[in-house]
Order: sequence, then C-alpha cells, then structure tokens
Amino acid sequence: MNNIEKFDAVAKQAVDRYDIQINEISFLAEETNILYKLSDVKGNKFLLKIFQENSSTLEDNLLEVFMMNLVSHKGGISIPSILSSKGGSKIQEIKLDDGSSPMQVALYSWLEGKDLDGNETGERFIQLGELTAQLHGATYGEEIPKTFSPKRWDSVFYYQEDPVVYKDSKYQRYLSREYHEIMDRIIPYLNNQLSRYYQKNEEHLQLIHSDLNPWNVLVRGNDMHIIDFEDVLLGLPLHDIAILLYYYRYEEEYNFDDVKRLFSSGYEKVRPFPVFEEFDLDLLMTARRVNFLNYILIVSEDPRTFIEKSLPRVKEFIQKYKLEI
Repeated sequence: MNNIEKFDAVAKQAVDRYDIQINEISFLAEETNILYKLSDVKGNKFLLKIFQENSSTLEDNLLEVFMMNLVSHKGGISIPSILSSKGGSKIQEIKLDDGSSPMQVALYSWLEGKDLDGNETGERFIQLGELTAQLHGATYGEEIPKTFSPKRWDSVFYYQEDPVVYKDSKYQRYLSREYHEIMDRIIPYLNNQLSRYYQKNEEHLQLIHSDLNPWNVLVRGNDMHIIDFEDVLLGLPLHDIAILLYYYRYEEEYNFDDVKRLFSSGYEKVRPFPVFEEFDLDLLMTARRVNFLNYILIVSEDPRTFIEKSLPRVKEFIQKYKLEI
C-alpha cells in the first residue's frame, strides 16, 4: 500500500465515524498534514485533515480543539468548526491493519474564500488588525487545563518535530561558509533573547494562533476568516503580530510602514496595541527567518533562491543593532 492508498483508507474509515452521508471525497493536498475535501448529499462541504505523525501529537491536536472552542464561544470571529463524531469525539484515531502507527484525524466545516495573499488592500489590513485583536481577546485571561503543556516560542527551533538539518552533509552543496558562520552566531543569540520574553512576561502569556500568514486568512466579499489553528502555542500577542508582519517586511508591492500602521489601527479599534520596541519586532521576524533558513532545506528541491534573499536580511539585523556575537 503506497502513501496515497494509505491516506485514502484512513480518510474513508474516519468518515464512517461521522453522522453525515458523504457524496464525494477527494484528495486536496499534502502539506504539513494530509487534506481531503468532502461533500455530503445535501451539498455541504467539509475539510478532513489527517495529521502526519511527525507534525503533531495528540495533545497538540486536542489543544487546537480547545483554542478553537474558546474562539467560537466568544463569537465575532469567523473560523471553521470541528465536527464531533457519532461518539462525541473531535479527534479520531484511525489504525489500519498494515501494522502502521495510528493516525489522528479531524473533520472541519468548509469556509469559502480566497487566500489573503494577492488580495490585500488597505481596508483588508485594517480588517485583519481587528480580527487579530478579537482573536487575542478571546484567549486573554483564559485558564489552560493542566492536561496541556503548550509549546513556547522560546527558541528558534521551537517545534521538536522540526529537525535542525543545516549541518547535514547532503545539504552542503547549497550552503556557503558565510551561511554557516551567520547561523552558528545568530541562533544562540536569538535563543537567549526569545527565552527572555517568557521570563519577563510570564503573567501575560496566553494561547495564540502562531501561524497568522496570508494563506491562513481567507477573504470573500466583505468577510474574512482565520483558518489552520494546528500550531497553537503559549505566547504573547506580539508573537502573532510579528509572524504576520514578517510576510510584508520585504514585499515590494507593499510599504511595510503602511501595512504596520493600517494593521495596528484596526487592532486598536478592539483592544490596545501591544507596546514594543522596533528591536522586538525585528528580532522576532529574524528568528522566523532563521528558522526558515533551516526548514527550506527540508521542503525545497532547490533552496538557493530563498537563501540568497534571506541571509543578507539576517546580516542586516546584526549590523543594524551592532550585535557583538
């Protein structure tokens, strides 16, 4: 049984656990996880997600459910809902007879819309600021059950499932001596700085989305939806803001200061915008870039273009703040 056949079998077994009459099921994409698009006999659409073993744990999946429930109960934010099975569970464990490890599966309502990427306007940035503030308001002050131990962005490589591979011999044909020198210098510095945000702000930590990017925001007409909560972690609102703004820092189509101003003006309609220095934003965006400088080696057949663009931007951060590292 090849991978596609295996995923098809898992998807079909999972669907049988729900009280819906499926009319069509089709493979959608293999990204971090495996996605299928479903429709029932009434024309309703759903997204079925098979969590890859190396991308998350059952605790991660249940934490996603917990956060999405918090956000849904507060109202005002359009996100998918996670459907319960006939037995009442929102995460299904499917085990095939081929001896492979059990796989976790979730079924979500389908939200129509286009990616925000390529559909940005000034009004959309303001709207996104409002929605992000509502998202942060939904989890602020909420007690997290002791059964959960959420991940923290207290190091560059904060997901244990993400291997640090830039030292591996098979990638060296893409990497220069300068790449190694910069990575070896900046990673310990960033790790130290990232951990300080938690040491200084322990009482202000809350659950955050942690992957607010232009592909996890959908737009349709006047509506905006936030999707993909699988990377939930314990952090600060600033973390979410830095992750989002990262994607516009060097985008030629948009003036970064304008994007930041529009986003913050929308955010402040709902709640006060976090107080931070320019250094904080630059540091968090650099930490994400350094993470990607390693991750790109795993996911890209030819990572050279990304490396050529990103390495000078890490150097720029070091020089801008005259870091002695």
